Amino acid sequence: MFSNSKFQPSSILALILMALVSFNSAYASTSNVFVSPSWLKKNLSEVTVIDMSDKTNFQKFHIPGALWVNYNWLIKPQNGLAVSGGENYMADVFSQLGINNTDHIVIYDDMGGLNASRLYWELSKLNHKKVSLLDGGIVSWVLAGNKVTQTPPKRPNRTQYKVPAKSLTDKLTADKAETVAAIKDPKTILIDTRSKPEYEGSSKEKRSGHIPSALWFEWSMAVNTKDGFKQYTDNELMNSLRAKSISNLEQPIILYCNTAHRASRVFTMLKSLGFKDVKLYDASIQEYSIDKTLPLKRGAQP
Repeated sequence: MFSNSKFQPSSILALILMALVSFNSAYASTSNVFVSPSWLKKNLSEVTVIDMSDKTNFQKFHIPGALWVNYNWLIKPQNGLAVSGGENYMADVFSQLGINNTDHIVIYDDMGGLNASRLYWELSKLNHKKVSLLDGGIVSWVLAGNKVTQTPPKRPNRTQYKVPAKSLTDKLTADKAETVAAIKDPKTILIDTRSKPEYEGSSKEKRSGHIPSALWFEWSMAVNTKDGFKQYTDNELMNSLRAKSISNLEQPIILYCNTAHRASRVFTMLKSLGFKDVKLYDASIQEYSIDKTLPLKRGAQP
């Protein structure tokens, strides 16, 4: 069949190998964050599944054996701010859920990973080795024809989840001072993940708009609602990011919204694409806007 081809067998083999490397590289970029419904179905008995959907929806149907977790359990208000409860607090939450440090945890929700991503960030800070998001959540699971149930899971036995000697909290979290410093630091990218009206602000409000120099990338731009609420493909997302001059996987990035809820979804998106230095400004605009000495900029320009 190759008699009229200019390619020699060795060249053809080389092309095949290049294609495989390319495919594996593309797959690897997302496989460390997301798993597919087919993968989860095959490995369901080997993982701990956590559902962060609306409680009413969880009661109507959920993946068999899934534990329900309320988003608010991840938050511990401090000084009037809705922020992470911290390492010891989260370790206690995981202990109550019967989770061990060695468990492979798969998280999903009914919002394209919006809630699940916050829990992914919390587990990542604790350097939990095996944690994944179900791509598309319960929507993609159902569309794939997989089984759901109304049967509540068994109450888990309490464990002793341990805070690791070396956590990644500092590596994955930005504070106000670091965020303010990033305004004038061309090496660091600030990304506002709120809606466009929030980003642009309003003259009717005394304090509105975005942190100066911050680029706008709304969290929902990561989610393909026409394809089972799965994340857009790597190529599609990278094209969207390049349009905003974001392409260097090594460049430091700080994400924010109002409370780091929406920003966490962009965190998992960027990590799945291979970005290596991504932090959440946990207190986000709720803290930043209180300090009237700090600037906010209105309009569509960074």
